[in-house]
Amino acid sequence: MATGDHVEAKGGSTIRRLIVAGVIIALAVWFILANTEEVGVTLWFVSVEMPMWIMITVVFIAGWIVGALLRHLSARRRR
Repeated sequence: MATGDHVEAKGGSTIRRLIVAGVIIALAVWFILANTEEVGVTLWFVSVEMPMWIMITVVFIAGWIVGALLRHLSARRRR
């Protein structure tokens, strides 16, 4: 009976994570679509003009990659 409880709790946790991820992605897409004007970005000596939605998308994807790498490293340390 404890095994079934563990599986059900884990499944509920997975569904909750998917819902949270879906909400975050929906908010990110809404934010990207609401910010389409041209912006200037300066990083040290390089200055670039680009639509803001491209910059937001790049930052969102970079954050997702960093989060995935940190989660992977954390899982490796727990083994």
